[in-house]
Amino acid sequence: MILVTGPTGCIGRAVVDRLTSSGHAVRLLWHWGHEHRVPRRVSVFGGDVRNMNTLVDAMEGVETVVHLASIRREAGADRYEDVNVSGTRNVVEAVKHAKVPRLITVGCLGAEARSAFPFLRSMGKAEEIVRASGLNFTVLKSAVVFGEGDWLTAWLESISRNVPFVMPLPHRGDTKLQPIWVGDLAACVERCLTTRSTFRQVVPLGGPQSLMLSDVAALTLKITQRKRRFVRVPSSLTHQIAGFLSRFRGALTETEIEALSYNRTTEIGSVHRVFGFAPARMPTKLDYLRPDYQPPPLPVQF
Repeated sequence: MILVTGPTGCIGRAVVDRLTSSGHAVRLLWHWGHEHRVPRRVSVFGGDVRNMNTLVDAMEGVETVVHLASIRREAGADRYEDVNVSGTRNVVEAVKHAKVPRLITVGCLGAEARSAFPFLRSMGKAEEIVRASGLNFTVLKSAVVFGEGDWLTAWLESISRNVPFVMPLPHRGDTKLQPIWVGDLAACVERCLTTRSTFRQVVPLGGPQSLMLSDVAALTLKITQRKRRFVRVPSSLTHQIAGFLSRFRGALTETEIEALSYNRTTEIGSVHRVFGFAPARMPTKLDYLRPDYQPPPLPVQF
């Protein structure tokens, strides 16, 4: 049995689909109040990473925990320190209490405990907790993830839809990224179950291309069939333009836009070297952005 926390996010949905499609028994830690649809062939356990009792109960009979629960932005009672940091600490303690032999988590490139950016700082602290746990862990330190429900292409698509004629690019669009398709990241998570070279390791992962933010924006415009002229905003003016861009629905906050100044790349070929397959190139996996795209409906709603 595999317990997945955070199963409703972009990465969580892909991981659950990958595990169930491969025949694994999967249990979801389902945050109370969520109205998301649930796929077949899973069991659902209501709980919260901030509640130790629900974590311990959810781990009964579990052999592997895939910890994906985190928040990208603070809202209401959801704070970085409570969810990303303390939540990870609770998961580690529950894994120890339940004597679960394996813990797999997904972090992100640029996450450091001393980062100037709050989200990256919280993820860096969470990574340090896992590394110091003494457990048989794997931390997949991922580059920017793209796929249905991601934050990067959804944000760029929102700008192109709401701003006529032009597309402002913070930091001149020169930020270096290495986008990895969410389906490939999910495959890496599954292969961690049996790839011994990942045991007790932090594994940086990225896609097969190093792209600038402007390149990703151009691909987004092409697939959405929109024409916009790039306005390359220098970093010195990014704070001003961030306030404007953060007004739109689904937009990034000012802090998130300023954090895009940080290049997030790693070794090209890291996925093939560690897991033995070549990840998809970004242009081949953007169908979910097409104007006529119809997502396949999930059959069950919890």
